[in-house]
Amino acid sequence: MHDHRNGGPPSRLPNPYSLEYHAQKVVLVELVVTPPSEGDPLDELLERLPLPRHSVEPAVAALELAGLALREGHIARASAPALYFEHLWPVML
Repeated sequence: MHDHRNGGPPSRLPNPYSLEYHAQKVVLVELVVTPPSEGDPLDELLERLPLPRHSVEPAVAALELAGLALREGHIARASAPALYFEHLWPVML
């Protein structure tokens, strides 16, 4: 498996000690763990998540760019690949 790399990491990964990194982790977990079928309204994510409000939408955008989230207007949801990965490696909270 190590001989079949996927082309390497994306061109820009967030610093693991940054708010950007933490926000992406928190948003991704929120989107993949028992997600509502209709997705998560962004205004609800802004209220519910323990993150600065200004960090949530950029986190959704970064996850969307990476193929882990989908956004349709004010609704965010995990992508099929993100949900499949979570099915194989469940997040243990």
